[in-house]
Amino acid sequence: MLVLKVIIFSSLLITLAYCKMQTITVRGQVACSDKSVTNVHIELREADTWTPDDSLSSTHSDRKGHFEVSGQEDEIGSIEPYLRITHNCNDGIIDPKCNIVDDYQIPKDYINDIYNMGIVSLNIAQEGRKMECV
Repeated sequence: MLVLKVIIFSSLLITLAYCKMQTITVRGQVACSDKSVTNVHIELREADTWTPDDSLSSTHSDRKGHFEVSGQEDEIGSIEPYLRITHNCNDGIIDPKCNIVDDYQIPKDYINDIYNMGIVSLNIAQEGRKMECV
């Protein structure tokens, strides 16, 4: 039993020694067709292989559709950040009856830096889009 405790404790110490704090900031503007969209929920997430993905931070777009979200994570190796944007832009039209979720990958080159997405066109479906309309 003591040997098992020593192994677990040693593994934990090694893991903590190799973890490094990594940050990411993402800026952009959300639009549906050619109109900026206010109050869109934007969540900065980090993909994990063995555990559920982590939510690092979230925000809502302002009255002109602009957003900025930042987060940090202590990880072994490189973090895998992405944005999860929840909106109701269905084929270029705001449809309050629809709840749409799109994930946008963030290039690893921007870890510990700022990623400017520019204008994010919500009417362009991302791979894996989830949509529910009532």
